[in-house]
Amino acid sequence: MVNPSAQLLHEELPQARAWGAPVRLAPVSAEPRTTLLPRARLWDVLRGKSPFVGSRLEESLPRGFLSPVEARVQLGIEYMDAVKAEREWLAKPGGKAGVALRALIASVLSSGKPARVERRPFIVSSRVDAITIAEATEAILTPGRNRAKLVLFAHPHALNLAYFDPALAKQLERADLVLPDGVGLRIAAQLLGLSLPHNVNGTDMLPLLCAGAADRKLPVVLIGGKPGVAEACAERLRANFPGLEIPIVSDGYLGHRESELLSARVRRLRGALVLVGMGTPIQEAWVWNHLADLPNTTAVTVGGLFDFFAGRVERAPLAWREMGLEWLFRLLKEPRRMARRYLIGNPLFLALAMMQRMRTRSGASEQTPTVSERA
Repeated sequence: MVNPSAQLLHEELPQARAWGAPVRLAPVSAEPRTTLLPRARLWDVLRGKSPFVGSRLEESLPRGFLSPVEARVQLGIEYMDAVKAEREWLAKPGGKAGVALRALIASVLSSGKPARVERRPFIVSSRVDAITIAEATEAILTPGRNRAKLVLFAHPHALNLAYFDPALAKQLERADLVLPDGVGLRIAAQLLGLSLPHNVNGTDMLPLLCAGAADRKLPVVLIGGKPGVAEACAERLRANFPGLEIPIVSDGYLGHRESELLSARVRRLRGALVLVGMGTPIQEAWVWNHLADLPNTTAVTVGGLFDFFAGRVERAPLAWREMGLEWLFRLLKEPRRMARRYLIGNPLFLALAMMQRMRTRSGASEQTPTVSERA
């Protein structure tokens, strides 16, 4: 079945919405990235004076050569109380080999020369916002005033498409926030000598957003997925977050007329957090065409998020995510659907990042030429 919203892919943005450069967000108060304490000396570990796996977050606990949460910190997966997680792991026996393996892989993926810090670095085909999870959460929960705040997630697949699709590249350029999603972005940033503080992905962020929306009495709208998926997701979220209001739920199979009626319903809420999961590039075109002019609204594109929370698609265990292998887990679960995206798309993305690196070193502009310029 073809999603009728696909007709929006190559429509130009309405002139009324072409407000030029996005309104940039002022820095918000947020916890900085977790900092690991120095390792225990390997000689002390070999002599039995220090544990191989111990604390690298608290001075009062025995210092280890590795921390059980080290991989999460190195890959920016900080959707948890790191100190509490470390204490809980250290209270349990065993598991040292797994910690070592995850830390080794994370170290390889996050290693490199000291990286430069840019607020909005350009990676492959778009600028992304190098912000923390706390900053992103606060920004999303603070709706736009006179028009919608548009928040898009940038993962390798989206940036690959944007490299060859000027319409999608323009939508990313004009968004208020473009959040770096996945280990691929971190590897590309490393290749370019850049630093990304956190892996800001929608699946881990949704519980934070729901808790915040419930506290602020901010309605949440779910739009996307196959029939029944968004409804199942909404039921689970209401059960897990008492007080969360989800007044509008819709699948993503919408024609132009249905889309306009849905937009009108959202407008009547006079303020909402709207999550749109239709897949890239359909969802980006849809939010620009149907939500961009709504006041007091934040629209976030979330891809297949509803499938995970509805229980339709299994997510990779934490150990896989700590090694940066969530993509491989998805490939093994859905090889026919994901083979092209990961087996072709991932190498393509890294090749494009390397091309950008070579352009930058040669003194050329780091920003990717447009399709017409490359022709």
